[in-house]
Amino acid sequence: RIVIELKRDAVAEVVINQLHKHTQLQDSFGMNLLAIVDGKPKVLNLKDALKCFLDHRKEVVTRRTAYDLRKAEERLHILEGYRIALDNLDAVIALIRGSADPRLAKEGLMANFALSETQAQAILDLRLQRLTGLERDKIMEEHRETLEVIAKLRAILADEKEIYKIIVTELQEIKKNY
Repeated sequence: RIVIELKRDAVAEVVINQLHKHTQLQDSFGMNLLAIVDGKPKVLNLKDALKCFLDHRKEVVTRRTAYDLRKAEERLHILEGYRIALDNLDAVIALIRGSADPRLAKEGLMANFALSETQAQAILDLRLQRLTGLERDKIMEEHRETLEVIAKLRAILADEKEIYKIIVTELQEIKKNY
């Protein structure tokens, strides 16, 4: 709240009117809330504009979360293939060494260890350095973390309130930054 001290002979109403007239204490401006809603242009009132904005943010957060979930599930699939390979390390190495070319090695991995094509290719692309004990622990830790991320993302997609919490957090971050 701003306090302005006036001279004794000044009339408060006149000073306030002058402030409103000559400063930006009180401004009005025209605003055209024209937006494309459901593929059609539409003039919105403020409430409808805010609702459309929130619906859009909800869709963005939902799609982003679904994308992150899909990527995490793909990574989990590869990590499970790594776990199978690490559990059967000697047999995997023998199979790869005994194969004439990468295609046969991939087919052998898929047949002998019930791996998908993606998992078999990831194992063939795996560097030997990742087979050490420390790297094995890292793979197991990443597997555990990926499972936690997947559970969290599924919980977000299952509960609309969680989506709105994310929207609020993002808007507060924008407010803080700008």
